[in-house]
Amino acid sequence: MATTERHCNDLLDLALARLRSRERGWEDRPGQREMARLWSETLEDGGAIAVEAPTGIGKSLAYLLPALLRRVRGSGPVVVSTCTKALQDQLFRRDVPLACSAIGVPLRVVTLKGRQNYLCRRRAEARLNQRSLFAPTGLDDSVLDEIRAWTERTATGELEELTELGIELPQAFLIEIASDALLCSASACEAATGCFAKRARREALRADVVLVNHALLLSDPGLRATLLADAGALVLDEAHHVERVAREQLGVTVGRQELLRLAGRTDTRTGILRIVKRSLRRGRGEAIAERLKTAEASIAPVLASAAAFAGDLERLMPGGAASARITRDLDLARLSPVNLDMLLAALGTVARSLEDLADSAALTGAAALRPEGIEALDEVRARSIAWTEAERALRSVVALEEKGTAFFLDRDERGGPRLNRRPVHVGAALRHSLFGICDRTLLTSATLRAGEDFGPVLDALGLSGEEVRTAALESPFPLARQVLSAVWDGSGPNDPGHSERLADLIVSLATHLRRNMLVLLTSYQMLDQVAGRCAGPLSREKIPFLRQVPGEAAGPLAAEFRSGAGAVLLGTTSFWEGVDFPGASLEVLLIARLPFAVPTDPLMEARSEEILSIGGDPFRDLALPEAILRFRQGIGRLIRTAQDRGAVIVADPRLTRASYGRRFAATLPSPPFVTSSKPELLARILDWFSEDRAAAVPEIPEREAPCRA
Repeated sequence: MATTERHCNDLLDLALARLRSRERGWEDRPGQREMARLWSETLEDGGAIAVEAPTGIGKSLAYLLPALLRRVRGSGPVVVSTCTKALQDQLFRRDVPLACSAIGVPLRVVTLKGRQNYLCRRRAEARLNQRSLFAPTGLDDSVLDEIRAWTERTATGELEELTELGIELPQAFLIEIASDALLCSASACEAATGCFAKRARREALRADVVLVNHALLLSDPGLRATLLADAGALVLDEAHHVERVAREQLGVTVGRQELLRLAGRTDTRTGILRIVKRSLRRGRGEAIAERLKTAEASIAPVLASAAAFAGDLERLMPGGAASARITRDLDLARLSPVNLDMLLAALGTVARSLEDLADSAALTGAAALRPEGIEALDEVRARSIAWTEAERALRSVVALEEKGTAFFLDRDERGGPRLNRRPVHVGAALRHSLFGICDRTLLTSATLRAGEDFGPVLDALGLSGEEVRTAALESPFPLARQVLSAVWDGSGPNDPGHSERLADLIVSLATHLRRNMLVLLTSYQMLDQVAGRCAGPLSREKIPFLRQVPGEAAGPLAAEFRSGAGAVLLGTTSFWEGVDFPGASLEVLLIARLPFAVPTDPLMEARSEEILSIGGDPFRDLALPEAILRFRQGIGRLIRTAQDRGAVIVADPRLTRASYGRRFAATLPSPPFVTSSKPELLARILDWFSEDRAAAVPEIPEREAPCRA
């Protein structure tokens, strides 16, 4: 062993020893030590490593301790990127301070957020000086006084502080007082003079540890060229989300709602033009007033054309479909020969009229406008740029000839159609703009493999197994003793009456077990069908029943479920991962079907075509690996600590009947009990919960094979 490596291991041992002596109940975790050792080697030698670290490993400290020890020795700062805010907060409030305590050195840690999360004092002052603007929002003087007091005393300018103070504000208002990339890039907005967004960037460049999120890291080339280029280590936690986030950041979405929101931030009723209009000096601002009228009048044709174009697009989504692929065979100009051209022209007109207004007003200045109007001219120009960008975005999503790009329609929050473009592959972009910048990178997550294979995830990120070291750590929990795995072979997802039989199974399990049960479904349509049949029977049994609805955040619903006793929760996409239910808050997990993506999903179709074009198999190379990864994420909701116990039931007979079923079965925590009899399933689960769990899992009789062909 090299001297440097031995020294690093000695320091790591010392840090862990400090934790054992200082933290009550601290346990030495072999998996955590192994992950830290592997990461230490990568930090010394350079390169990238991917580590799958199941729940209970303690992966945060496993990657923080070696990276911070190296920072103390003089390396560049440590950059940690997460997908969720919950993990970012955990790192900032608990894990990084704990790691600093363990190494015995205080280090500077900052959380860097997107510009829209920071206050712009100039914009806030302009709004708060025009209090009548807020009458329609219901914000009274007392609330506005609280906001003003906060803007004067805040040290960070993070808008989230308002929520922590109990001040709940409309999102539209927060946007109006937030830092704006188009407005706040000027020299007038400097860190030294109070620009919180720029101050946060400056503090990040001075910090030892910088916490960011994937969206910010992947959307901001300036951040990557400065902070990441100087970093001594990059950690991508929740790394299985990087591909999806990259695709979103590199994509474009344009719809009527986006244009309506931009209009609301521009017009004379609720937007920036209202401030200009109210600041006109009587008798001296006639020329400006005319241009103001022209600018205001230019907005209506945009909205009218957008509505007409949306009506044309609706014809591509028959029967109220949620999405529809747009292929290169479709000529949008022929679909909407007038409305598309009118919309593009109207977008250009409103941008030019706003620029004309700003130019003219700047010439007349104080002669025609009061100070607040002059201050608002920068925002008028920013709106002009925003409308120009909207025009460019629309042109890009109708440029269907571009190869390697998926074009499709989906629906906005109000059900209207909107156009999207997404890159089919993001690996090359990630390799160039992310992995090619920092030479010491860790990718980690509880689920990185499709079964036993890291290949699909690495390939999607533009990496290969030859250049990335990989390691899959064993769970520290005795899962085979903690979990009863079962397959209910009574009804297939495509069988007539499946929803009715599934609902009947849910009611029976809930009634007999009286333990918190999470039911994971793969679509809201299926959830609605099952919920409609469950609600009445569960209510009669006085069983708390919760169900997710479209657009609902998982957090509040999960919190309500945790506090329940014998509750049933029906959840879809956001409940397959990222929510924790330790102990009795979740003891029964029912997976309604194997989580294959819908084959007709537009992006899935485009990706499948790309695989076919190079001689691959879309099911083998795309659909199956992604479904297995999702399946493993769902199972991970059940056991969060070494003391947890529970049963996982898969209500999809494909796990035992299909040729690929064994790959799913191999990821279950224990060999599955298979039955088509609901009474037998109930009896087995009841017996299991009543047994002394200090004993091993009962031997499965030969007739109940772990996996039936």
